[in-house]
Amino acid sequence: MVQGLGQIEAAHWKGASEGSDDEDIIPRDIRFGIVENPVRHWFGGDFQKTVLLDGLSIFLPEGERYFIRALRHYASKLNDKELTDEINGYAVQEAFHTREHLDYNRALSKLGYDVDKMERPVRAGMARDTSPILRLVVTCAIEHLTATLSTVTLRYPELLADAAPAYRRLWMWHALEELEHKAVALDVLKKATPNMPGWKRYFIRVMAMNATLLPFIAITLRNIKIFAAGDGIKTGPRFWLRLGRLTVISPGYWRRCWPLILKYYLPWFSPLNKDDAELIRKGRAWLYGEFKAIEAAKAAPMESPAT
Repeated sequence: MVQGLGQIEAAHWKGASEGSDDEDIIPRDIRFGIVENPVRHWFGGDFQKTVLLDGLSIFLPEGERYFIRALRHYASKLNDKELTDEINGYAVQEAFHTREHLDYNRALSKLGYDVDKMERPVRAGMARDTSPILRLVVTCAIEHLTATLSTVTLRYPELLADAAPAYRRLWMWHALEELEHKAVALDVLKKATPNMPGWKRYFIRVMAMNATLLPFIAITLRNIKIFAAGDGIKTGPRFWLRLGRLTVISPGYWRRCWPLILKYYLPWFSPLNKDDAELIRKGRAWLYGEFKAIEAAKAAPMESPAT
């Protein structure tokens, strides 16, 4: 899909920089221009491919506010300057994610989708968690899910080859920053519970994953039906069989995620993967290259129409 001039003009990265290997968490103030130029079926003209990512955005503004509250609660209590700095960097990244996904969801509303209806169960679920330690372990679980999706996105960038450029940039940016900060929540959990037996810490984080994963799948499937209704698409057996093929067989988005998700259930689980540093390096270079090209396109003189 060819990107329109309006999207080029709306996209902007304040303080654009590729970053260096010495920087672990880099907040990037990027505007992607999606709310100004919403696109229906932006993923190769395919409703089902598009809705798998549009549906993920429904969760994110409320979720990211929740994550920030969960970690900031402990920031002043840890007596660990390095970890506190990481929490601050994490919070700024998540604040930018919140802003851009609010715009993303406003774009969905412009296209006629019932975003408020889709967000209701997300808001209700997040509001039920009032205990600081419960918010923290739920944050650990959700951060692992988002880090898993991000790892798959950056390992297999060809999966987004048919995406409209503005949307591809946003999801690649989000994936990159999720990888940069993916260990922070678990580090906070360990530091905040020094006297908790290891078996108990394992138990509560696994129970939090169970309590998160099943509602996430249920709300996702519910919202796909709402998206489909907005487009007048019938969700009969053929619809769900094709969605199953996309997620499990080819290209197998969810199939690629499951091995990484299941690692969370190991007692000795570590969020780090051996290719994290290389994925982050490549992601940073790709994103910077995209915005350098945008700035060059903006600076290029407009061609005069043929006479």
